Amino acid sequence: MDELSNTRLTKMGFIFQQPSLLKNLNILDNIILPSVKLNKKNVKTITEKGISLMNKVGLQNLETRNISQVSGGQLQRAGICRALMNNPEIIFGDEPTGALNSKSAQEIMEILRDINEKGTTIVLVTHDAKIAAQSERILFMNDGEIINELKLAKFHNHSLDKRIEEVTQKMQEMSI
Repeated sequence: MDELSNTRLTKMGFIFQQPSLLKNLNILDNIILPSVKLNKKNVKTITEKGISLMNKVGLQNLETRNISQVSGGQLQRAGICRALMNNPEIIFGDEPTGALNSKSAQEIMEILRDINEKGTTIVLVTHDAKIAAQSERILFMNDGEIINELKLAKFHNHSLDKRIEEVTQKMQEMSI
């Protein structure tokens, strides 16, 4: 494995808008694949962690399902599990909650906030003010350039409505 691949597998997690899962693998095998690629000797522990992550995001009992047998939201949650498998230092998310219903999206945001509080950097791309409002720092971009920034206090659930209003107002000021 080259240095770039090793860095990507050990230090970064990616959550794509459309999860890129392998059709010939079941859900669990898709989730644990990056970890198995790094450490083939410890498959039992890796599998246990994969199942634990699946349970955390509401995918319990779907381990052996083929990806064609689950919903788009379930595939998205599987992609999130895969991104978390190697305890990355940074997670890049492209609309990570876009395919989820509001309840599932909120559960995923709680997981990402928990991971962030434990020291993992989270970089999300979103058009959803409710998702953006749960961040402490929001960068507004246009044509690939940062055009503005909004810094918010540490997130608490009780302040979400006020934060959404603040983000929405900033977006309106910039005509985004």
